[in-house]
Amino acid sequence: MKHTLKSLACLLLLSLPFNFYAQNLLDLNGWTIGSGSASGFSQNGSTSENTREWGIGPHGNRVILWKASPDAGGGTSGGWDSNYYAIDHSKEYRVSVWIKKTNSNNGHSYLGCTGGGSHVLNLDGSVNNNAYFWVGDPPTLDRWYLIVGYVHGSGDNSTENYGGIYDGVTGKKVVNITDFKFQTSTSSLRHRSYLYYDSNTSDRQYFYAPRIDEVNGNEPTIAELLGIMPNSLDELSVGTDNLPSGYKLSVGGDAIMEKVKVQVEGAWPDYVFSDGHPLLSLDELQQYIKEYGHLPGIPSAKEIEEERQDLGLIQQKLLEKIEELTLYILEQNKGLKNLEIKNLELEQQMQQLKEEIIKKDKW
Repeated sequence: MKHTLKSLACLLLLSLPFNFYAQNLLDLNGWTIGSGSASGFSQNGSTSENTREWGIGPHGNRVILWKASPDAGGGTSGGWDSNYYAIDHSKEYRVSVWIKKTNSNNGHSYLGCTGGGSHVLNLDGSVNNNAYFWVGDPPTLDRWYLIVGYVHGSGDNSTENYGGIYDGVTGKKVVNITDFKFQTSTSSLRHRSYLYYDSNTSDRQYFYAPRIDEVNGNEPTIAELLGIMPNSLDELSVGTDNLPSGYKLSVGGDAIMEKVKVQVEGAWPDYVFSDGHPLLSLDELQQYIKEYGHLPGIPSAKEIEEERQDLGLIQQKLLEKIEELTLYILEQNKGLKNLEIKNLELEQQMQQLKEEIIKKDKW
């Protein structure tokens, strides 16, 4: 099943519209098999520390990877500085790359940027002349991670960091990272991703699919960049990185569905109409509501707030109350009919009395 999902993910990636690739400001046509720098990408470290070769990418397909192979000297250990690309300082841009580290956590991995014309700012407004969205070690060795950072528009006063590291297997955001902001004088942007200070010659760091995207609604979504299905579809989050423990699906925002079927547990409330179902008297029901503030058998507002609403259970309980209400109505109707009969009997008796009185008056 897992391999089937991986194959499906690859097919989905191949079927993505042209703008998925054209939206990227970086030109990856220079990523051909070889060593050292590539067109649009200046090597970080020596030529021997930077090679491009065929390998298996984060989506399980065969792609060209940039490989960092550190020498024993430490310092610069592989990666690149891209060319500068023109940007509109008033807009937001997203900078991303896939990385995978193998063998050890010697040294550190980097994803950063450099602003042309003027350095970018920290979100508090201070200048950052060596901006890195993230510096550190991947959470797990020999595993692909998507690193995503944002540079906010110059007029954006938000101080919220949107960037993060996403697990290439689960698709979950596992680390929050730092965002930056353009100055009004920033006119271009450069992508930087490195392995640094690694002196273990057995280590390797692989890079794949670096991107700079304008955030305008046409850029690929994070889910599209991840290009993977959740593990066996056991867990899925849509529009949110939050999947509470114990839940299989989490949706951030509104959802539209033409039809929903909920499989419920336990007996459907037709048992209300059986002879053995205990039905409170109206006086008892009134006392319960006065004491507890909700109908018996229905979760309280506090319980719903703390534990959320179980749609299937609530449907059952609401139907139970509707059926009990039907019994109350039927009982009330029975009482009304009895009153009507008694009222008719009283009217007949009154009529007889009137007739007898009239007879007596005539005598």
